[in-house]
Amino acid sequence: MRKYIIAFILCITIFGTNYAQENQQGNSDNLYTFFVNVVNEQFHFPLIGFVNIAGGNHNSAQIGFVNWNQNNFTGLQLGFINTVGENTDGFQIGFINTTAHSLAGFQLGFVNTATDGVDGAQISFINITKRLNGLQLGFINYVDSIGQGIPVGFLSIVREGGYRAVELGASELSPFNVSFKIGIEQFYTSFIVSYNPFGDGIREQVMLGGGFGTIIRLNESFFINPEIISTNTIISDYQNYLSFIPYIGYNITSNLSIVAGPSIVWRYANKDISSIFYNIGQYSINDDNKLYFGAKASIRFSW
Repeated sequence: MRKYIIAFILCITIFGTNYAQENQQGNSDNLYTFFVNVVNEQFHFPLIGFVNIAGGNHNSAQIGFVNWNQNNFTGLQLGFINTVGENTDGFQIGFINTTAHSLAGFQLGFVNTATDGVDGAQISFINITKRLNGLQLGFINYVDSIGQGIPVGFLSIVREGGYRAVELGASELSPFNVSFKIGIEQFYTSFIVSYNPFGDGIREQVMLGGGFGTIIRLNESFFINPEIISTNTIISDYQNYLSFIPYIGYNITSNLSIVAGPSIVWRYANKDISSIFYNIGQYSINDDNKLYFGAKASIRFSW
């Protein structure tokens, strides 16, 4: 059986090589072996192999472990490493996807880079581009400037036109809360440190958390700002507080604002220990789950 498989592979390799060379009208620089494929711009057939290298512009598909296109590429690159030297009009799906200039289409992988801009979507653990018209969905997103687009992730850094803010406030969980917000107004993430001096010891007094929110502008002065925040005590007995706060905000200046609103907090704990600062009402679901009702107010500096 093994010798038949080897014979089949040899036949495919010989056929592929001869096919490429005979169909390129004398262009002897093309190599198509179904393992390593090296072709020039005139070759308009799919490249299927372990390593695919296309010189010039290429329209079709590259399917392999490593796909590389010298200039512009239109179609699909599917592999572990996908690279286009100029512009991509189509799809790059792999572990590392790189377009040296602009992407009009879709990148799906672990690390996506489109140096000049994206008109479409990047979905990955890390997404990087200069100009975004579309969607970035990942753990870390970096954009120089936003057009008609939105980055969504744990950490979205937008160099021009982004939203960054430091907030000081009080809530039902703690009288002292400090948070840092980063992203864009349509979607930002928050990182929070809270301190409640009335807790039993430092391990119940300090809470860490994060969440996300959005700003909906009503006019130059007022805005609606719903947030969802998750915080945890650092005690050995796990306690998690999931808060929803529909803020109403007012701009004192272009950079300084105040926000306030009611809150509802769902507490999950595997032990009945509470480090909550105050509440105006509560409801017990069971021994581990409770709902608290309160309010939160903060002052915020943004830039």
